[in-house]
Amino acid sequence: NAAVLEEIVVTAQKREQSLQDVGVSVSAFSGDQMKALGVTNSTEIVQQVPGLQLNQFSPNITIFNLRGISQSNFMDNLEAPVAVFVDDAYIGSMNAISGQLFDVKRVEVLRGPQGTLFGRNATGGLIHYVSRGATDDELNGYVEATVADYDKRALEAAAGGSVSDKVRYRVSGRWEESDGYIEATQPGVRDLNGADGIALRANIQVDFTDDLTGDFWVKYADDDDVPTGGYTIFPCVFDALGNCTEIESNGISNGTTEPADPFSHDGGTDGHLNRETRSYIAKFNWDFEAFDFVSITNYMDMDKEYLEDGDGAPPPIVEFETTADYTQFTQELRLSGETDSLRWQAGLYYMDIEIDGQARTFGAPIAAIAAGFITSDPLGMGPDPYGLGIAFPDASVNLNHFEDYQLDSKNWSVFGQVEYDLSQAFTLILGYRWSEDDKDLEYGSRLIDLGGNGPLAGVFGPSESVTEFFGGAATGDPLPGFDVQGLQLNDSIDYSDYAARVQLDWRVGDNSLLFASWSRGIKGGNWSILTAPYVDPGVFQHKEEVLNSYELGVKTTLMEGVARLNATLFYYDYDDYQAFAVFNLFPQVQNSDATSQGGEIELFLTPDEHWDIVLGLSAVDSEVEEVVAPFGDIITDTEFPNAPGYSFNYLARYNWDTLGGNMAVQLDGTYDDDQYLEVSNNSQSLQEAGGIVNARIRYTSEDEHWSVTGWVQNLTDEERKSYTLDLGILGVTGVYAPPRWYGVTLNYKF
Repeated sequence: NAAVLEEIVVTAQKREQSLQDVGVSVSAFSGDQMKALGVTNSTEIVQQVPGLQLNQFSPNITIFNLRGISQSNFMDNLEAPVAVFVDDAYIGSMNAISGQLFDVKRVEVLRGPQGTLFGRNATGGLIHYVSRGATDDELNGYVEATVADYDKRALEAAAGGSVSDKVRYRVSGRWEESDGYIEATQPGVRDLNGADGIALRANIQVDFTDDLTGDFWVKYADDDDVPTGGYTIFPCVFDALGNCTEIESNGISNGTTEPADPFSHDGGTDGHLNRETRSYIAKFNWDFEAFDFVSITNYMDMDKEYLEDGDGAPPPIVEFETTADYTQFTQELRLSGETDSLRWQAGLYYMDIEIDGQARTFGAPIAAIAAGFITSDPLGMGPDPYGLGIAFPDASVNLNHFEDYQLDSKNWSVFGQVEYDLSQAFTLILGYRWSEDDKDLEYGSRLIDLGGNGPLAGVFGPSESVTEFFGGAATGDPLPGFDVQGLQLNDSIDYSDYAARVQLDWRVGDNSLLFASWSRGIKGGNWSILTAPYVDPGVFQHKEEVLNSYELGVKTTLMEGVARLNATLFYYDYDDYQAFAVFNLFPQVQNSDATSQGGEIELFLTPDEHWDIVLGLSAVDSEVEEVVAPFGDIITDTEFPNAPGYSFNYLARYNWDTLGGNMAVQLDGTYDDDQYLEVSNNSQSLQEAGGIVNARIRYTSEDEHWSVTGWVQNLTDEERKSYTLDLGILGVTGVYAPPRWYGVTLNYKF
């Protein structure tokens, strides 16, 4: 019953190895261990992985943060520096990462640059989800049902077996529905951060010959009108003149005011997410006498539509809507072989991503800022009436800022890695990847003013203009509206560079591995799509980033196999680190040099058949040289976002035989030091030190067919921020992680 120290086979170097034999900082969990942790969503793995954090305001965008490295933005066109793979297929869209996790074989989390074998967007690391495939001949599977707080209901099932001696299959699926835990205060508006989705998966494995095997996957997921897209407001304290005393002159929050209720929102618009994803994978393994050949082909398409009440307040101040039609094709060809002292692999990779998207921003202040290129000023208020460095035109509050774009991103690369045994104790590893990144963008913005007859006329009055909205004298005349083009851009990026790895492994006896490595990781440049229509095109695009990483690590088995201890130290040196911040009240990715240092320790302990104990500790000390504040001021020496000075995770599980079966109780959780959720390090993004405690009790029948689990997440009902966004004069919005949440899960295996 104690399963923590079961041997886990990983593919961190694109070949099967025991976790303890890989000279990479890896955390890995089997499917059974994931079940024991109660993980049912791809984002919940952060609970027991040292150095892994999650910054998420909605399933629309998932931001994994590994050792403080992330791309904490909400732009549909950007890729993350922590690469995500599912069944050997790269997921290039941050819109498609979140999803239901079920029928899992294992999950691997690789820290540090992985670009040699996995590509140019893995500077921070890699997360690989491996599904359970059609590997068994006999009929097997399970059915599982969950009911929980906030009217959560979930059902998942899987079944597989063989149809002949050469063909096997497995089908699985999961459905989940729940109400939101962030309650609405406005009449007619629903609660936020619920779920409503279904995910299906089918796998067929065919033995064409004794040497050639094919794996074929078909996957489908649909999220329908998910209740999301809203925020909690962090209130300002106003002085006698009506100025927010918690906003500095550079636009950054300096206050410490917390929301009156972190689990409620005042938004007046029902946000939602509609997302449909289809993925097809064909994998061929061909064993030749002298080498092995692998081909992996993936096609994925996703249609997404998302609406949010960006201001968290009843008036339509900042409303935001995005649509994205995303398609992706990847092809990998790989050869590998080995001798007594040499293991090698070489490959080719091709990727083509196309995005046809639109972003629409509407509401009074944000649309007025977007309209800054309008020169009319019939009220005579001047080009900068409020000293903000931004011209507020005499436009109505019925403004819409549309941004349409088509992005075509192609990448091809050639890669290889050699592992040579210098002796029985020492192994030298050399890896190299040449990557060619070509991106083409067609972008156009438009500002459409619907005038006095727009849909908001009844809210603000038929003659309300933006200058009147901000305190200007009323003209009394309805505004006619207009349709004006903003920034129009055809641009391209032609970028080529290399990733590399040099590593020395030293095996000390039969139970210990020491390793030292240097890695060079690369991440291509891109464009900040969500921007003002009058922005300088030079600011619109950000450059590629390059990371040099240095690591020392040890993996050892102790106490005659009872304990396993893994530890790593790292130093990161960044050129042109891609930092996300709000600049001129619009989201921008900026380049800055940066450094970071730290490490992780993991201890897995099974003193007897009753106990499972897992302890993890990570530490990060980071510095970003400079970022630009909302009004152009330079902020220096800030910390990475989501990078607590230290983070501690723990799990203790005790099981015993009773009532004709087995009972297990489990306590697990995390504790984080102070951390900022934004790279500007504004005070409202500070999440003070604290943690989350979870508890579970599980009974399993003697034949292990039946089990029932009662669980509580966030047992002590802590209030923990999971996301903030400082919008300068428009205030600070945020989202809190779920409060106490309890439920029951019933599982039957056959």
